[in-house]
Amino acid sequence: MKKIYSDRYEIIELIGQGGMADVYLAKDLILNRVIALKTLRTSLAKDPLYVTRFQREANAAASLNHKNIVAIYDVGQDGDDYYIVMEYVPGVTLKELINRRGALHVVEAMDIMKQIASGVAKAHQLGIIHRDLKPQNVLVTESGVAKIADFGIASMQNLAQVTQNDVIMGSLHYLAPELARGEKATAQSDIYGLGIVLYELLRGEVPFHGESPVNIALKHMQEETPSIRDFNPTILQSVENCILKATAKNSKDRYHNAMEFYEDLLTCLDRENEEKIVFAYDPNTDPTIVVQTKRSTTQEIPVTPKEEEKKSFIDKIKALPPIKKFGLLLIPIALVTGIVMFFLFGGESTKVYSMPDVSGMTIEEASALLEDNYGLVIDEEYVDQLSNDYDAGLVISTDPAATKSVKQGETVVFTVSKGAYLVMSSYIGKDSDTAVEELETLGFEVSIVLVDESGTPGTIYSQSIEAGQEVELGEEAIEIELSVIKPEEITVGDYTGMTFEKAESVLIDLGFIVNYEEATSDELIGVVVEQDIASDTVIEINDDTVLEITLTVSIGLEIEVPNVVGLSYEAALVKLESEGFVVKEIDLGATSNSEDVLKIQSQTPDAFSIVTSEGTTVTISYYSSITETESDLDVEDTTEQE
Repeated sequence: MKKIYSDRYEIIELIGQGGMADVYLAKDLILNRVIALKTLRTSLAKDPLYVTRFQREANAAASLNHKNIVAIYDVGQDGDDYYIVMEYVPGVTLKELINRRGALHVVEAMDIMKQIASGVAKAHQLGIIHRDLKPQNVLVTESGVAKIADFGIASMQNLAQVTQNDVIMGSLHYLAPELARGEKATAQSDIYGLGIVLYELLRGEVPFHGESPVNIALKHMQEETPSIRDFNPTILQSVENCILKATAKNSKDRYHNAMEFYEDLLTCLDRENEEKIVFAYDPNTDPTIVVQTKRSTTQEIPVTPKEEEKKSFIDKIKALPPIKKFGLLLIPIALVTGIVMFFLFGGESTKVYSMPDVSGMTIEEASALLEDNYGLVIDEEYVDQLSNDYDAGLVISTDPAATKSVKQGETVVFTVSKGAYLVMSSYIGKDSDTAVEELETLGFEVSIVLVDESGTPGTIYSQSIEAGQEVELGEEAIEIELSVIKPEEITVGDYTGMTFEKAESVLIDLGFIVNYEEATSDELIGVVVEQDIASDTVIEINDDTVLEITLTVSIGLEIEVPNVVGLSYEAALVKLESEGFVVKEIDLGATSNSEDVLKIQSQTPDAFSIVTSEGTTVTISYYSSITETESDLDVEDTTEQE
């Protein structure tokens, strides 16, 4: 029996799992719509800390109303279960899209990025920091609409912090340098994540890779973001400048807010020949000098008293002996190492990794990634599974699942898509005509078998493909046999106007023997023009009943052209027009033979030939007068002289 929350939300299936919650596809029984329902895991529901965080997510996200943010419909509690009702977004994550297609075209990438930035800008206006912006938390519909999901670790700036500030909660590949140092998340740390996402959209992979989490974190802190134009020189410098400004190491050099980033995205594709943005730092005074693009001038930030104190501290550090300087250098490195290792592995050895998400990759691509970068062993046997989300041959999931801890040398089993499928519905008890129509529309090839069973005559008794079975969709039609309860009586339908093939198929399904006859007709060739049992005739069915019907089928028109040669002009005209022909006349002029005047001399088409349509034109020719002779002329001259 399916679980129902608060007598309203019926669980259909599990569609996602996170660190704190499970996400289900569900149905709102009152509004009759599909929704996504997120529940706090049972093991955490008794912990006030996690309940507070879970409820804070609901309160934060429920205040967001934006087309590019997954909507929150309801928040509730059913017994010990805490849940959030959300908009269900059919589609794939942005990470899955990148894994499938690699680098996106710059126009498509910018369109998706503008949508994400617009949603984040709305959240920032309400004081909500997402803290975990990455492609895995962005859903993309088939029509290209991007929606930000999972505000599960969002921070309300005007609420007391539940989590400790020194715990890194974002994903390492999108982690802002200040978060790696254990500082508090701000709007600028969200903007850093957006910049990394834009880079990944245009490059097909993240900018920083490393052998260990510590290595990746240090790269975010120390190395400049690689040039996207080195990968694709056709990308405008103005686009790269958006990435560079969003991912600046110093948060003061980044966009002040997501709306500023969004507005820059709106115009960057129109700004050609823009100079590369550069951030430079003076080690003596520690101000930030920003060399901007042509749209703005160079700006120098003055040194404050606090910065003077910082300078004095730096001077003292410089005066220390080398061995003490080295010791101080190890402190931040050890801090970063401890934070990252605590977050990911809880102190386990460096040979333990977080399982990457390889869904959407080919078997070869996923195997190469896991074997070469993580030292994992790929099982040669994989699980076949039908999928409407992944094309045939692509990885759907792994065992161990994505984000789970895996050790070097551990075996991974792939679940691989066999292609799209259709979940078979139940047609038992339905009217056979309705069932056949629905199935043929879905691409099935239906055959009918009449059975002597109890029930409503003419309804489906059984089907050869059981309800709920996943049917693989392919180029060929899927065959299905329906057993129909034999009717006690049959009402003959009107089959005239149907093609013979269609009428025959319907009648055979009803149990008739169908005979074929031909006749000329002005109907299209192959169309039934007559049936020997009138429509609406009711035939009672018993064991001795033989159902037989004859259909007369059009073979088109065959009209014989009448012979009008030798007939008078008037008689020929009447004959041809009365039989439906159109007459065209050719006057041959005068003739010396008085008997030929106004008599048809020839016709086209020829007499007794066959034409196949009414209104065919017949051309007739005739003499309209007699030629004057010499004697006639002499008589006229004599008369004139007298």
